[in-house]
Amino acid sequence: MALSVIIVLISFIWMGVAWYVRKRHAWHIGMMSGLMIFDVLFPVWLYLTHDWIHRLIDQGELFSFLVWTHLFLILTLYSLYGLQIQAGKQLLAKQKHARQNHRVQSRGIIVARVFVFLTGALLIAPDQV
Repeated sequence: MALSVIIVLISFIWMGVAWYVRKRHAWHIGMMSGLMIFDVLFPVWLYLTHDWIHRLIDQGELFSFLVWTHLFLILTLYSLYGLQIQAGKQLLAKQKHARQNHRVQSRGIIVARVFVFLTGALLIAPDQV
């Protein structure tokens, strides 16, 4: 589980670098696309490397508030990614009104990713550390 935490922390560094190179559109688009793909595939990797059936079903954590909060935050993050992609396409089409949407959504993405990470960290079982 420690590897999962390290990988996610590296993804935050990646996101910071993508923000830093935001003026270089091709780099920014590529890095953020990679980050979005990572965020979509990371739960699949977790499922393949951990015994979630035992934890969620056998131990009964499927109905815990924290699990559902984490899931809701992940879905919120994915929704923000969809909106961000639309605003990014509008920016590439030189629609100036999209800049403010893109900027505000980026802040939402940062907040959502932080809370997804924090709720995921809270879900780490003590025996898995």
